[in-house]
Amino acid sequence: MSREEEQVRDFYDRYGWAVQAGLSGEDALFRDFSAAYYPYHERVNARTLECFAGLQGRLLVAGGGDMPETHVGLARRFAHTTCLDISKLAIEIARRKLEDRGEFLLGSILDIPKPADYYDAVYCAHVIYHVERAQQARAVRELIRVTRPGGRIVVIYVNLESLPSRITRLKGRVPLLWKVQRKPTRQPAAGPRPQLYFFAHPLGWWRQFADTCEVELRPWDVMGNAQERELLLNDRMASLGYRLCGWFEARYPERAARWWSYPLIILSKHGAPVRH
Repeated sequence: MSREEEQVRDFYDRYGWAVQAGLSGEDALFRDFSAAYYPYHERVNARTLECFAGLQGRLLVAGGGDMPETHVGLARRFAHTTCLDISKLAIEIARRKLEDRGEFLLGSILDIPKPADYYDAVYCAHVIYHVERAQQARAVRELIRVTRPGGRIVVIYVNLESLPSRITRLKGRVPLLWKVQRKPTRQPAAGPRPQLYFFAHPLGWWRQFADTCEVELRPWDVMGNAQERELLLNDRMASLGYRLCGWFEARYPERAARWWSYPLIILSKHGAPVRH
């Protein structure tokens, strides 16, 4: 196991999925949004599920973490689901949530213990940018390898050149009257926070997989919770902002896919569908 994989595993085993008073480290760091966000987030979840329309059979959830509601709902659409994660605690959570409906593998997406063309669909959310930068292409190729021709890999990635990211950086350089946070952050889970490896390639990096897949970008989520705290100063602003974002992405999805902080990368593997 590489140093970066150990860092990610330790973060989630010791902190990310550790829960105290009903709050995990992941909840505190990355899931603390305003109330105005959640109607918008329902549409985010709906378009995630839309990516899997018409697919059935075997699903791989690669790096499923604590298996949020969308993951569980997606798993129920397929006859067989495999949950693969580097975190032992994540696998234990997945077992509790899916019970006898799944197969649970502790391991790395760099070396998936399944034959080629095994899965009909793969879902990999917020995982690839925690793989060491030089190994990310290998990780994606491994997801493609285990997907059947005609199958689909759906990845949630991050765009560091998104519009919210640029505005946030500009805000940090310009002395605007934009100082008050909308609300204080929730306290993270107790204990020291381990480091979490992170690296994101530009969106054009994904074009390399066009040799084996049709590559499509769709908008997923406009911003993260830290950006929300920086840019949307109160609930009224947040409500208006998310309504405008929903309107824009419905009418200009290609632009939103390149302007939002979190795009969906959809890889549809070339070849005629294979039925098991």
